[in-house]
Amino acid sequence: MRLMEWVERFHVALGSLSGIATIVMIALVVPDVILRKFFATTIPGASETNILLLVLMIYLGLAGAQARGAHFRVTILTDRLPDGARRALEVVMLSAAVAGLSLLAVLTTQSAMTSISRGETSFGVIAFPLWPGRVAVAVGLWLLCLQLVLDVIRALVGAPRRTSREEGVSG
Repeated sequence: MRLMEWVERFHVALGSLSGIATIVMIALVVPDVILRKFFATTIPGASETNILLLVLMIYLGLAGAQARGAHFRVTILTDRLPDGARRALEVVMLSAAVAGLSLLAVLTTQSAMTSISRGETSFGVIAFPLWPGRVAVAVGLWLLCLQLVLDVIRALVGAPRRTSREEGVSG
């Protein structure tokens, strides 16, 4: 369980670091807007950089949100089930999520590899590389898959599920 705890803490930390992307976005958007409004110019590449930061913020935060139990859940039916049935259903649902997201992760990994090999760039004032965003999506999905596998293990051994109300990550 120590490895599981370490991985979950890493996911939470990575999710917290994705918050830094928000600060950088603000630090880039504010001067860009001021320059556009008062001087009719922009910061070259600011829009493309903000898109990349948004992708990083979202996808690198997925596994951390799952580790904290912060994803949206509707439990009106599952809360009424006996513990054994609820755990079994949780294992089935989490396993289905792992299967579906693994497929997405494979496809986005292939897309990222293609983007890297082609040197894919955006069409704009500057040729901004697209592969970092594609890699971030793939990495974020793989980390979410890993976290979901840990959650399947947690459900199988009967460890309590986390909720967003809990502080930190319990092991």
